[in-house]
Amino acid sequence: MSYKNIIFDLGGVLVGLDGQRCIEAFIRIGCPEVARYVELHLTEDLFFDIEMGNISTHDFCNEVRRLTGCTAADSEIVAAWNALLTEIPDHKKQLLLDLREQGKRLFLLSNTNDMHWTYTVEQLLPMGPWGASDYFEQTFVSYEMHLAKPSEEIYSEVLRQTGIKASETLFIDDSRDNIEAARRLGIHGFLETTGEEWMKEVVGI
Repeated sequence: MSYKNIIFDLGGVLVGLDGQRCIEAFIRIGCPEVARYVELHLTEDLFFDIEMGNISTHDFCNEVRRLTGCTAADSEIVAAWNALLTEIPDHKKQLLLDLREQGKRLFLLSNTNDMHWTYTVEQLLPMGPWGASDYFEQTFVSYEMHLAKPSEEIYSEVLRQTGIKASETLFIDDSRDNIEAARRLGIHGFLETTGEEWMKEVVGI
């Protein structure tokens, strides 16, 4: 099927994730309790609030210090949390540019926080003269929207703001729950499992 629009998730689709590196980084700065959050993929409380934009980065760092008793500076905590993100390979970024050149409308929709998003925009997305605005027509991140996948409201808001039709749109995500929520609104879904399969899916569409 030919799609006019493609919505991309960030982590696990574009950006590689390394939970063990993040765990080790938190342990090194004296925050083993937070490392446990990462190890068990816990999303409640601390990480949920920062992804929903309910607290600031400084508030997040204060909460880490309160939970752990560590004395790490904000910059150390932010760096440890950003250690979760590895890279966006250039061949992925080139394919995004190629898709836009072909006339596809590309968007990004991610449950993320200001620390990860800032790091991604400044360190991971740039390639030569290109950056986030060259790959995506619009970006939608949970901490700015105060909404998160798999709530159907966040998909409805993306459709409303962009004016795109669900039936003409492919959504690529590494979470089955997120894909199923999008499909309930009529958006086509592709479940990514390796971080690379989506590239085969979009070639020629």
